[in-house]
Amino acid sequence: MNSSEIAKLARVSRTTVSRVLNGHSNVSDETRRRVEAVIAEQNYFPDAAARNLVGKTCKILGLFIIDLGAAGDEYTISRSQFFYDYIAYSADITSHYGYNLLTAVIRRDGMAEIDRLFQSRSIAGGILMGDHLDQRILARFAARGYKLVLYNQVRRSPSPHILTINYDNFKCGLLAGQELCRQGHVKIAHVTGEPDKLSVQDRLEGFETALTAAGIPFDRERDLEFGKFNRKSGGYDATRRLLARRADDLPTALCAGSATMLLGTFQAIRDAGLRIPEDISLVGIDDTDAAIYTTPPLSVVSTSCEEVAKQTVARLIELIEQDAPACRDHMISNVTLASRSSIRPCGSFGKEA
Repeated sequence: MNSSEIAKLARVSRTTVSRVLNGHSNVSDETRRRVEAVIAEQNYFPDAAARNLVGKTCKILGLFIIDLGAAGDEYTISRSQFFYDYIAYSADITSHYGYNLLTAVIRRDGMAEIDRLFQSRSIAGGILMGDHLDQRILARFAARGYKLVLYNQVRRSPSPHILTINYDNFKCGLLAGQELCRQGHVKIAHVTGEPDKLSVQDRLEGFETALTAAGIPFDRERDLEFGKFNRKSGGYDATRRLLARRADDLPTALCAGSATMLLGTFQAIRDAGLRIPEDISLVGIDDTDAAIYTTPPLSVVSTSCEEVAKQTVARLIELIEQDAPACRDHMISNVTLASRSSIRPCGSFGKEA
């Protein structure tokens, strides 16, 4: 959307739009109100930076971390190991390509900031990750031609100017479930993040598939608890609820759906007076440096934050510079299992071997 399009919708000249935007007095009140109404309706954000960038190539990428559930006084990035590491990797990688990185946490009332940055041409393209965005918002971004990379947001690209990058989250859940089954556990539980997250859905499906293939029952009402995916407290609170519900029939093994949740789950088990792995074996999905320093060291399905940063940044720059990517949907599949002493072998029926 530009000033010419605003002028057409308001049925005035482009000069009149410019006068309204610059606060000139030689515009009637009725005309001013009509132009301002169109500007508000179209969410148009004029910016001096747009004029300065005419004829120049913008070398700034926007990283938008969507956090729809946080309160205004809650931190987002520092509470999640993934975001913390991703920003560091992507800043290095972006610089390597000759670009700069602008990072913003977008809360429920902040979507207009993405529009403002694109429409002012302050950024050349953007990376969206974090909480699941409403499909209507994605459709609006697609209609406006924004060049975007979506990480773990949707399975298929909604537009030629939007790329998707997803981890093989099904494989992540599958490996975690298979390892617990291989070690002889049959009383297995799972704590994970918000059910509307794509990664949560796919990891849960992979986990259930592993148990089903091994002939081990998994009852979502009994064996599953949802929490906050990117909060240590989310893993802690979800685990406390699950253990309270299963107090008379504790699971012998538990899987935490993210690295941040894993640390909260670890602490919740300890605070309940239970031992790892003697009472409950523990595995997590996503790697975290802290996993090797706990006692015992924690088993994890290892994903690479560095690889996510490489893929998202490189493919966005390719989209910006070439405008015609050969492929719009990408899957990162290099997932491995690091089995450590937080998992103890069990005999049949979940009893210690």
